[in-house]
Amino acid sequence: MNPEVASIMSYFYKLFPCKVYTKEVPENFAVPSMYFPEPFSFDSNDTTSTFKKTYNLSVKLFHKDSQKASDEAERIADAIRTKRNLIPLLKPDGAETGDYIRISRIETRIADSGVAIIQLTWDSRYYYEKEQYTPLQDVGVDSGVK
Repeated sequence: MNPEVASIMSYFYKLFPCKVYTKEVPENFAVPSMYFPEPFSFDSNDTTSTFKKTYNLSVKLFHKDSQKASDEAERIADAIRTKRNLIPLLKPDGAETGDYIRISRIETRIADSGVAIIQLTWDSRYYYEKEQYTPLQDVGVDSGVK
């Protein structure tokens, strides 16, 4: 699982402790619950040494009715907004790394009866692979006047 998604999932769970699904949602799913699918992404150029990937994650929040689902989704979104759209990045053991994911866009909406969606967008930067070269050693320069 993407470490950023795992960090977002942990952050959401702290705000709204409930059953969390990451694979498929079963027919008899728990209410309330959340579903975290894999995010989709697209890339773009960034700098001469990095490229950027923009991620989009649509978290489904299930509740007893649409209004409760929408209220919880908005409460979670507002909690992120009040923290300047920063979510702490976590290590695999759950400890904070000191780095953050900056959410660039948060959107909430009712999707179906008892279902609300929290849509998150963020950017991540990655370094291009650098070719390995043997460094020059013992370079001599002959100079003179002709």
